[in-house]
Amino acid sequence: MRTLTTFCLALFTAPLFAQNWYLPDNIATSGNCNVIPFGQNAGGPFYNSKYQTRVLAADLGNLPGIVSGLAFAACNSGRAHYDQLEIVIDHIPPAQPLVTTFAQNLTPAAQTVLSATHYSWIVPASLWTEVGLQDFFVYNGTDDLVVQITSTNGIAPVQGFRSGSRQRIYWIGSAGPAPASGTAGSAALKMEVSMLTAHTSLHGDGCPGSNGTPVLTCTGLPQIGTSFSTDLNGGVPNGVAVLLAGLTNATPLPLELGFLGAPGCHAYTDILASAAILLDGSGVGSFTFPVPATVGAGFRFYAQYACLDLPANAFGMTTSNYGRILVGL
Repeated sequence: MRTLTTFCLALFTAPLFAQNWYLPDNIATSGNCNVIPFGQNAGGPFYNSKYQTRVLAADLGNLPGIVSGLAFAACNSGRAHYDQLEIVIDHIPPAQPLVTTFAQNLTPAAQTVLSATHYSWIVPASLWTEVGLQDFFVYNGTDDLVVQITSTNGIAPVQGFRSGSRQRIYWIGSAGPAPASGTAGSAALKMEVSMLTAHTSLHGDGCPGSNGTPVLTCTGLPQIGTSFSTDLNGGVPNGVAVLLAGLTNATPLPLELGFLGAPGCHAYTDILASAAILLDGSGVGSFTFPVPATVGAGFRFYAQYACLDLPANAFGMTTSNYGRILVGL
């Protein structure tokens, strides 16, 4: 298994252009609160959603680029959870209108940039928060974009996310799957479209241990030429934790670890690198990642902690939630 130092040096060179774009504006504290397409309560009328919105070429500066993230602004802090969450992006000619039949707004070149099961997303109120794309989308700089989001059994903070006066096509239901056609409207979610800028986001759930539930957070941004840290709370006082890092969180992940004797604990990423850290008397620790100035933007990885905790379960270990880290400018 590689060390995390080697892992960090695997960053690849990316295009020079990096930018965050906002529609209709960059104010994460204003706008109505809308629960479509991210859900509201179990079994309710918004439990399942399918949704499309249009991003204009002008919204993206009429410039080509690599879409590396989508962020939204929650009205309340909380945890969003989905049995399945899928996001698809495609080009659409500026002269072609969005129609209410979902499939007619997409082409065979449409790209799935997020497809995850048992997916949790930790959202703070009134801040742009990445939903956690797993893949990039190469934007041609001339067409508009269609962003399609499909959520299955979605539970999110009760008031939803900030919306603006933008076009959308949507379907909602207490059960799915979605029909072929939806309803046209003009209350799409406000959105940040990021192109190779540094971002972190938090996902998943920790499992209880003898000192509470381990929680991973991030301090700073993984910008080139700086450093940032992944921080742990809720480990065993004066104990040991291992930071685990990998390149994917896709199916068959997350892996529930009941078969190892740790029910309710999950492995959220493939483990390609690791580092042990010592925790203080409160069960707190941190690992600092240097981001060398000699490397480029675009490297994405996932990190979580495993905590040695013999009384917690038969396996003697608990796990934290996890972070998605995108190195950028």
